[in-house]
Amino acid sequence: MIKIKILTGSVRPGRFNTQPANWIYEIAKGRTDIHVELLDVASLNLPLLDEPVPPSQRQYTKTHTKEWSKIIDNADGFIFVTPEYNHSFSPVLKNAIDYLWFEWHHKPVSYVSYGSLAGGSRAVEHLRSIAAETKMYDLREQILLPNYWEHLDEEGKYQFTDRHVHAANGILDDLIFWAKTMKAARKTLQSTQ
Repeated sequence: MIKIKILTGSVRPGRFNTQPANWIYEIAKGRTDIHVELLDVASLNLPLLDEPVPPSQRQYTKTHTKEWSKIIDNADGFIFVTPEYNHSFSPVLKNAIDYLWFEWHHKPVSYVSYGSLAGGSRAVEHLRSIAAETKMYDLREQILLPNYWEHLDEEGKYQFTDRHVHAANGILDDLIFWAKTMKAARKTLQSTQ
């Protein structure tokens, strides 16, 4: 079974981030071709990167790093749900990524982003360069939620549309295809490292 991990990208109090993260998680849970897990960075409790040796050496000394390594190593693909802060993504998401190296390799990644008029697209552009550096397989399609606060109901719930659901299923289709393809290829690719 293909394992997809959805990673939240914000710990800000009152964050909107959990709404799109839970939304895509529920859609993914409805699929029979994957196992999906929602990883909330707020509950990971990863301190600012505190490993004395670069992750490319895979000489982890901290319990939290070893646990994080197992979680990510077990994944076949990812969806990052990210806000846009000052034309980039959040430092907490960067910190979570920077802890590891090999665990990210040769796995596809997609994005759900939100923000003001650009809908988080600039945050995703920065994430794409990090995906390349960590040897993830960066998928082109993403879901953008521009000016998300304009689409909240009286209770503060985002009003996802049929277009959003269609886009989410398209992203999941691509992610699953590439996760299966890369899972088979990963054994060969990792043996050459």
